[in-house]
Parts: sequence; structure tokens; C-alpha cells
Amino acid sequence: MEDEGVCISLACCSSSEDIVASFRPKVQISTDTMGTQTSLSPPVSGAGKMGSHIHIKKSNTGGYQKMHTAIGTVNEVLMSKSVIINRDHSHPLFVFGDEATRGLCMWDLSSFHGVCKLRPLRDSIRDVKYASSHGLGFLSCISESMLQVYTFSEW
Repeated sequence: MEDEGVCISLACCSSSEDIVASFRPKVQISTDTMGTQTSLSPPVSGAGKMGSHIHIKKSNTGGYQKMHTAIGTVNEVLMSKSVIINRDHSHPLFVFGDEATRGLCMWDLSSFHGVCKLRPLRDSIRDVKYASSHGLGFLSCISESMLQVYTFSEW
């Protein structure tokens, strides 16, 4: 996976053997501009870059196997935010913040295809978390100006 670029996120679930690593392309720094750069902070364009999400699963031999690869829009500067949701009676879901739409995308890990897209926010997504309690699932998404919480009944 060295050719994938820079790993900007790693989502895993303690109750499954699934991992999803998110990558963005490597930034090429020209030696000509190094001496003239006045800011250490890279510009934030908000449009995102085409990156990739790679589903990795623990194999029976104890190693890890690359299962699926998909393209997605990731932040050029910030770490990508994602989570794996393990469901009792179905395949796990991979949920990530899509930089192009500023919404959450849900993918089924068994096929690595989109299940749904959740409402976009005004700003880039800063964090995504999931928790469950008493048969309910809570998926939260925070941006610079808003906290959005989605609830799910048993699935």
C-alpha cells in the first residue's frame, strides 16, 4: 500500500476484523518554493482531493488482506474522519465524511458499495463518532459550526 499516498485516517472496530485506511495523494514540494514560503500552514481550499479508501480484513492466518478499494473525496490538509459500525444482524458499515458534499457516506463493507448519504453540513466535517446503547445506535458528526446526531433503531 506504499503507492496509495499518505494515510490520513484509519477506521477499525474492536468487534470485527475490518479496517479501512483512507489515503490522499502525496504532496510534492518544489525546492524552488521552499525559500519563499512565508506560512507554515497549507492553504485550505475546501474542495478536497480525490483520495482512496482501502478495506483490509484480518485473514485466518493472522495476517491482513486487501479486500476492496474505492475512490472518495478527502480533505487536502486535515485528517479524514471515519468510523466502522458493527451491526448485530448484518454486515458492518463504513461511514466517512465526504469532503466534496460535506455529508456522511455509508458503505456496506461486504461489497464496499454505497448504502446511503446523510445530510450535508455547511462546513467540513471535523469528527465522526458512533456509539450504541439499549438497541439504539447514535452516529454523530461535528463541523466547525454544527453538531448533527443521527439515531438508528436495531438493524
